[in-house]
Amino acid sequence: MNKFKLSFFGYSGLLGLAVGVIVALFMGLAELGHHLIWQTLPRAVGDPRFYPLIVCTIGGVAIGFFVKAFGRYPRTLQESFTEYQETQRIDYHDGKLVRNLLGSLLVLFFGASLGPEAALVAIIGGLVTYVADRRKILEDQRADLVEFSVGTSLGVIFMTPLFGVGRSVERDDWQVVTESKLKKYVLYIFTTFTGFIGYLLTYSLFPNQEQVFAIRRMESSFTWQGLLLVIPMIILGALFGKFFLVLEERGEKLNQRIRNPLPLAVLAGIILGTLGTISPYFLFSGEHNLLSFTRQAETMSFFILLLIGFGKVAITMICLACNWRGGTIFPMIFASIAVGLAFANLLPYSPGLLVAVFTASACAVILKQPLATACLFLLLFPVELFLWIWLAGYLGNLFLQRVPFFQEEQTIKSFKLPELPKRPKRPTVKKAEPEEATRDVSELRKAADRKKAENTESQPRVAEPKKEILVRKEVRKQREPERTVERKTERPVSDAPRTRMSRHNRK
Repeated sequence: MNKFKLSFFGYSGLLGLAVGVIVALFMGLAELGHHLIWQTLPRAVGDPRFYPLIVCTIGGVAIGFFVKAFGRYPRTLQESFTEYQETQRIDYHDGKLVRNLLGSLLVLFFGASLGPEAALVAIIGGLVTYVADRRKILEDQRADLVEFSVGTSLGVIFMTPLFGVGRSVERDDWQVVTESKLKKYVLYIFTTFTGFIGYLLTYSLFPNQEQVFAIRRMESSFTWQGLLLVIPMIILGALFGKFFLVLEERGEKLNQRIRNPLPLAVLAGIILGTLGTISPYFLFSGEHNLLSFTRQAETMSFFILLLIGFGKVAITMICLACNWRGGTIFPMIFASIAVGLAFANLLPYSPGLLVAVFTASACAVILKQPLATACLFLLLFPVELFLWIWLAGYLGNLFLQRVPFFQEEQTIKSFKLPELPKRPKRPTVKKAEPEEATRDVSELRKAADRKKAENTESQPRVAEPKKEILVRKEVRKQREPERTVERKTERPVSDAPRTRMSRHNRK
């Protein structure tokens, strides 16, 4: 490696450590606020029945005033990704970093059904852009650093080391592998590795650590009944993912029409608190209580699980529409697993496989990235189901794109098997008849004569003398008399040797 590559490798390692530390500090601070508001205070006041309703209503008032004063913060994942694709950077001016931080902490403290990933992507991407501008790093290198930081933060948040790399591979033309892409992926993996080191070292300093983003161990053995149900579960998962996207689009349109954010923010707080009073699974993003939920799901009925799954989606979209802004990946996973467990309880054949393919199909339709979805679930489901998860995500997207009713954008390319080269057919040689043979010979001769004629025509021609000059020369010859020249007869030459007398006689 040359000097630039080694320095860029060092930048990537330091970047990963910094991203891991920032994510750990943010998650630790959110955990402290959650523990204070939802565990310490309720015990101090005697655990009132309607405590979630009171807290969420207060949170709606606080969020309404915050949005009215500072604007719609934190930014969503889609907004950050769109800005990066258009400008290759994430803006940090006008106090956007502080606004993203305060807005996300308010949303997370008061129990919104949203995750921290949206705020962290906006904060970390803005910090990296700020450092790159101060260090005067080139535009291409700055874009790579921002991409590495975003992918590393997502991988650390979801505890999936390959999620960011999977997103990058799937976004690029993965069928064309170049040396620059391989170097980029190596740096990506190294950045994520150092990010996990920084996160684990920093997060270990905080108390009350719980196992997050985990499910109970389910039976993943294959039965013929379970294999027959794989395709129907993939289709149902794709429909559930489409339902999620439709509600998200409607919520975004409603959010754009809001003039006064305070009343709707308070209304969302009241609805969230009411549902939280009914079931605690409607509160928060779901990563902390996912493990306990999957254990209790064995005793829940089919309709209760469906109600929790669809209710989780509904309250998430209500929060987004009413300016309780945040990430949707954790609620998406929680709701998909809840509905998948409902069908697995109804059809108890290979439950681990059925829940995995349903969740993968739904989440891949929402994210529009089957490979990244498979990398996201690499440590959530058993490793032997990785190919099934990837295939389910691919087929779910393909199903929606091939059905004209959904009018889905063509984001997934279908595979095409390589076509084998066909053998050329040998021409059938017929025996020529004698007449045809003579005809062919005559045609060959004519072609040869034509070729000779063309060659002679192509050679340079010598200019012929004019006829008038030739005629004049002939007339001159006729007029001139013939001159008779007398020639002396030569003496016979003898072979005898010459003497002085012979020379004298010659003179």
